[in-house]
Amino acid sequence: MKKCVVLKNRFISKNRMKQYKSINEYFENLQLCKEYYIPLSLVEIALRNSLNSHFKQKISQDWLLDKNFIQLQHQSKIDISVKLLKFEKKKVEQDNILAELSFGFFVTFFKAAYKNYLRYNDLKQIFPNLPSSKDKSVNRHFIFVKLNNIRLFRNKVFHHDKIISKSEYQNMMDEIYEVLSFFDTEIVEIVKELNK
Repeated sequence: MKKCVVLKNRFISKNRMKQYKSINEYFENLQLCKEYYIPLSLVEIALRNSLNSHFKQKISQDWLLDKNFIQLQHQSKIDISVKLLKFEKKKVEQDNILAELSFGFFVTFFKAAYKNYLRYNDLKQIFPNLPSSKDKSVNRHFIFVKLNNIRLFRNKVFHHDKIISKSEYQNMMDEIYEVLSFFDTEIVEIVKELNK
C-alpha cells in the first residue's frame, strides 16, 4: 500500500481527495467511471453521426459551413476546429470538422435556437426509435434535457470527478441506455456486451 500513499501524496491533489473518505474510495470511483466510458462514447458518436446525416439531408452536405443555418454560438466552435485542422495540416472538410467538435456542441442543437429544424418528424429521423409523442411529451426540449443531463454526467466521468455515492447519478446507466435505444435497440445490446 506504500504505492497508494505515494500516489495520493504526489499525484492527486488534496482538493480532489477532500471528496473521498479514503484512497480506496477514490479507486472505486475510477472503476465506476470506467464502466461508463463505452456507453458515453457511443451516445456521443451516435448523436454526432445521426445529426450529421439529418442535417446533410435537410440543410446541405456542408451544413457546418452554412452561415445561414449555423448560429453564432456554434460558429465560434467551428472556427476553432477549422483553425486546429489547418494547424495540423489536415484537410478542412465536413468530416474532419465534425470529428473535432465536442459532445456539448451537438447537444446545444436541441436548444430553442434550432427549434424550427428539430420538430418531432426531424427528431424521428435522428432518433428512429423515439417514442410516439402521444406516449410521452416527446419534443426537442425533452431530448435536450436528457442529452444535457448525460453531457453533464459525461463531463464528471471524463474529468475524473466523484460520481460514487451520489444519488443524482444512480440511474445514469438507464438514462444512457434509454437515449441509445432511441437510436437503435441493437446499440444497447452491443454496449452491454462490450461493457461486460
